[in-house]
Order: sequence, then C-alpha cells, then structure tokens
Amino acid sequence: MAVKLTIIGLGQIGGSIGLTLASQTEAIQRTGHDKEPEVARSAQKAGALDKVQFNLPASAEGADLIALAIPLNDVRDTLKFIREDLKEGAVILDFSPAKRQVEAWAGEILPEGRYYIGLAPAFNPVHLLETGGGLNAAHADLFAGATILVCPPFGTPESAVRLATDFVKLLGATPLLSDAVEVDGLMSAMTTMPKLLAYALADSTMGKPGWRDSQNMAGRSYAMTVASAFDRDDADGLRQATLANRDNIVRLLDEHIETLLRLRDLVQAEDREALAKKMRDTQTKVYGWLSARGIEKYQPPAKRKEEKHEPQSMGERMKQMFWGTRKPRENK
Repeated sequence: MAVKLTIIGLGQIGGSIGLTLASQTEAIQRTGHDKEPEVARSAQKAGALDKVQFNLPASAEGADLIALAIPLNDVRDTLKFIREDLKEGAVILDFSPAKRQVEAWAGEILPEGRYYIGLAPAFNPVHLLETGGGLNAAHADLFAGATILVCPPFGTPESAVRLATDFVKLLGATPLLSDAVEVDGLMSAMTTMPKLLAYALADSTMGKPGWRDSQNMAGRSYAMTVASAFDRDDADGLRQATLANRDNIVRLLDEHIETLLRLRDLVQAEDREALAKKMRDTQTKVYGWLSARGIEKYQPPAKRKEEKHEPQSMGERMKQMFWGTRKPRENK
C-alpha cells in the first residue's frame, strides 16, 4: 500500500518535494494544498502532485506523512486546523527555520499518538545561487546529494523517526540526526541572518535621498543580495523567525555589528595594508567554501585549474561544515 503524503505549501520546498517523488507514485501518493488555489493547480499541472485538496483539514485526513513547507507565521494555525483530522501514527515534518518554537507548538496542539519531527534541509549546490522563490524555483533535484538534519523531540518513537529518515532518503538527501537547539543555531546563522543583512542593505538604501537616481545604477551584487531577503518567507515570516530565535539572532547581530565597526575603523584610518589583508583573507575563505560546497563556477578560472580536491560526498562536506570533527547527537 502506498504511503499517503500531504504537502502543505507548494513553494520552492513543497514543489520540489512533489517533483522529486514523481517517480515514486507506486510507493507514495502525493496530495497537495496551498492557500493560493492557483498555485496548487500549477503544482499538479507540473507533475508535483497526484491530487489537489483545497480544504486544509481535509488535505491531512488519512495522511501518513504531512510535510509543512510554509512560512513560520503560518505553522501554528495550520497545526490547529489539521489536528482533528490527523490519523493515529501520523508524522508531521516541518521545514520552517525555528525548531524549538514549532516543537513547543506541536507539543501543545497535536493529539497523543501524532508526532512532530523537524527537518532542516541543505540544497543541491547547483541551485544555491539562484534567486527568487515559490513554485517557479522548485526543482526535482533540489535536495540531491545534500544533507537534511532530522530533529525528533525526545521520546519520539523509533518508527516515526525511521519514517522521517526514509523520506529524506527518497528525496535523494542524507539524513543526520540532530536536535532543535543545535539546528536553531545553524538556521539562525545560515538562513535567517543573511536575510536580515539583506534587509539592512535594502532598508539603508531604498527610499533614501538619492535613491531615485542610484536605483538604476545598482548592479548584480546589489540585486542578488537584496533579492535574497524575502525569497521564501514573507515579511511576517521573517519577523517571526527572527523573534523565535531571539537569543541566537541578537548574538549574531552583535558579531556582525562588531565586524562592520572594525571595517569602518580601517576605512576611516585609511589603513590600506590592513584593509587589503582582511579582504584577501576573507576572499580566500569564500573561495574555499565555494569549492568545498561544489559551487565551482564562481571561482576564478586560474584557481579552478590550480586547486585539486579529493573526491568527497556532499554528506561528508556538510558534516564538516556543520560540526567539523564533532559528531551530531544520536536520538535517544
């Protein structure tokens, strides 16, 4: 019997889940729901769904797995809407960037015998430098060769955890067990904070004196940076993700402010040598990361020819990036 999967939210992540599993129709039955009916119809037309359900509670009825691929500010209400329609043993997989918050909501809202597990995905490096979001940014190989962190709350049955890890493998990714505290720290630094920095750039330039003239001179670096600010969540989603991880975000903001102040001091002092060294050192780190992450096309051609790397799986690269030599926590 096919596993019944419901995908709630059919943007980049939800659409990609459906497209990835298109070849698994005998094993998985894909039902989708989106608050925008036309998006759901488009997802089905693109081959990401077997069935569209426009009624949110009905979409979860009888599902073995429910993937929540929606902004954080929609998660709590969605759990409330579907709670009465979840069958016993159903597993809810959440892709939002604040695992402690959603874990708390799930503990408060879900009936006994229904299980929440947080997922934190990395993406196939082929798509990392793409801008935009929504269903148009969905790809059948979005998770291919990547790592997805699996965060089951303490006491989650092994059968539910296994269902989640098997699902991750079907997406072409490697599952790694972690916990909500660790993942929130990583997501704050690698997902929410870059959006806040992009927001800060946009807020400090757009609508300010001279913007009318300067906006037409803004180049690729400006466009790619500000476009990333709201490429998945809307403004309310970004706000809630920021406040849900307030401890991590405040610490990160302090660190970035210190970096900017040091940069300002070097510029103000016209310290050419120190400024050049800092920029060269950072450039080297950036190219090293691009190489390790497999984003070769953005390295200088000469550097691509000179550098040779031993073959290494994406899972191994991501483990090193996330934990170094430290192993992630095993679920107990």
